[in-house]
Amino acid sequence: EAIYEDLSFSVGRGEFVCLLGPSGCGKSTSLRLIGDLLAAHSGQVTIDGKPPSQAWQDVAFVFQSPRLAPWRNAIDNVLLGVELRMGKEEARRRQARASELLAMVGLANSAHKYPSMLSGGERQRVAIARALAVDPTIVLMDEPFSALDPNTRRRMRSEIESIWQRTGRTVLLVTHDIEEAIVLADRIVLLSNKPTRVLESIPVTVPRPRRLVGDPDLEALRDRLQRLFQSLETEPEDL
Repeated sequence: EAIYEDLSFSVGRGEFVCLLGPSGCGKSTSLRLIGDLLAAHSGQVTIDGKPPSQAWQDVAFVFQSPRLAPWRNAIDNVLLGVELRMGKEEARRRQARASELLAMVGLANSAHKYPSMLSGGERQRVAIARALAVDPTIVLMDEPFSALDPNTRRRMRSEIESIWQRTGRTVLLVTHDIEEAIVLADRIVLLSNKPTRVLESIPVTVPRPRRLVGDPDLEALRDRLQRLFQSLETEPEDL
């Protein structure tokens, strides 16, 4: 059974795009197709004109859980991706860069702490630094804040926004959180239920930093997206 039906969207260089859609519509699967973790059976995925199998080194992943190696401290976890992709020698050369990245995510004083000594939010910050350490042009983020408590989630959103502004990376973030998409995205790609297609591609032009409450444009967009989501949830199942 096909997950997608004529699913098509693009992401521009340096753009922050949120893929928003109901649970089970294939949002995470689309990231895995782009990142060469899954092969497409039909259709075409291209990254700067190349198939994912040739472009995977331009891409880094941040998953829902941090997936840190418990026996490595924070700085060695940041360098793990470099070591796996480019070898131990290159990882040694990038020590100073790894320290800069830990400072960028607010963990300058935690380089030698092990994951068990870090909070959930801090572990996810290490995972973000690890993704940036391989110097990707594209960062794929699969609901990276969904396991965090609401306050940490809000802090991490503003963190990732400032990192994106400072680094100029292309970010494609999967979420089913309407507020998250509105606060973060240059553009929201709204997906349907399965078989999944793009319902709408919605530019968000309100200047950053965005506060949803009290901004009539953002509140109107939230209300419209909530209505669309409710209609998706009440769609009859295919028999």
